[in-house]
Amino acid sequence: MRAALSLLLAPGLHWAPVGASELSGDDFGRWERPLRRCSVITPSGTGRPVPPPASCRLLRLDQQMEGLLSVRFLQPGGDNAFLDRQLVFAGVLAEGSAAMACRRSRCEPRWPVRLRVSAVGQAGFGDGEAALGLTRAELASGQCLLDERAFRCEATGPDGRQWRVDAAP
Repeated sequence: MRAALSLLLAPGLHWAPVGASELSGDDFGRWERPLRRCSVITPSGTGRPVPPPASCRLLRLDQQMEGLLSVRFLQPGGDNAFLDRQLVFAGVLAEGSAAMACRRSRCEPRWPVRLRVSAVGQAGFGDGEAALGLTRAELASGQCLLDERAFRCEATGPDGRQWRVDAAP
């Protein structure tokens, strides 16, 4: 492993130029779209009633590498808010779903996108943590189903807490 890494980082090595037809593009980047409709249901703290659904205005897909994706529902912070409120579902693409096509960090989804959720992160939705700017992330299992007309994610944590978003562009 060290030898291979040394070869990659060794100064003075010359690589043959790659023709434009051989470039497949980047495997990472971002895509986002404003939302016309969005309902965010997050769990409350232990023993508290579930808060009413919140809204969001933006969907952002971040592809860290081919096959790894995060689906982020955002409510931009206003004048009085320190941070944007956000709920993030992260995981791997389900079998049969194609990675986004990315070039120079800008991506286009290949619909439909099915994500197997393995973690959920949130800031500002739920327990009133927005005032402190805290982000909570935890393991969860669930799925996201995204196509050109609708975006739906749901996940359940190990303690039974549930997150759900239903949105449309």
